[in-house]
Amino acid sequence: MSVEDRAQTGGGTCQAGYHAQIKEENRARIIRAARDLFLARGYDKTSLAQIAKQARVSTGTLFKRYPTKAALFAAVTSEQWQLDVEYAAPPRDPRHGLDHIGRDYACLVSRPGTAALCRLIITELPQMPELADILATGFAIDRGPFFDRLRDYLEAEAQAGTLDFRTADGQPMSASAVAEQFLGMICAQLLWPQLVRTDFIPPNPTDTAIVDEAVTLMLTRYSAQS
Repeated sequence: MSVEDRAQTGGGTCQAGYHAQIKEENRARIIRAARDLFLARGYDKTSLAQIAKQARVSTGTLFKRYPTKAALFAAVTSEQWQLDVEYAAPPRDPRHGLDHIGRDYACLVSRPGTAALCRLIITELPQMPELADILATGFAIDRGPFFDRLRDYLEAEAQAGTLDFRTADGQPMSASAVAEQFLGMICAQLLWPQLVRTDFIPPNPTDTAIVDEAVTLMLTRYSAQS
């Protein structure tokens, strides 16, 4: 390859990188603007044109990525539940794994805006069938996509023989049902009270007592050695 060819190739790569950066910056502004407007005005009273204006993008750019308001709202809720996780808890140490996952979840549900978004969904979902089609089967206001990570971890622990999921009368339980229990214990103290009490001040998500109690109860109930 000649010097000229290499220069042209390098220039193309730089240009592609620049366009990718601009695209990501636009996406982040759109999500942020949509989230702010949905929370301030409600879903029904917020338009895509208003969101485009606040995000400082053209309506064409917005419609190309999010052709409907429901699709954009689904993207906002999905973004709220995302947590960059590089740590994968190895099986055979359920106390360590559940503790780590529980603390991540406590921080996730305590994020600014999470309770407000959940309250918005509860309020407006019954009147907005287009939201129900997108959100009802894939979004849970108390757990989000984080649930899959915990369920897979619990299944790994069960396969490793450290945990045994059974009901009080000895019937097998699914890892999904146990995951619901664990997240529910944390959510009951950090998220759900915020949905019914506007004056509720949630505990600090770094407070170890909340997760420690949930982990202890899980191990007492499901440890294979108990």
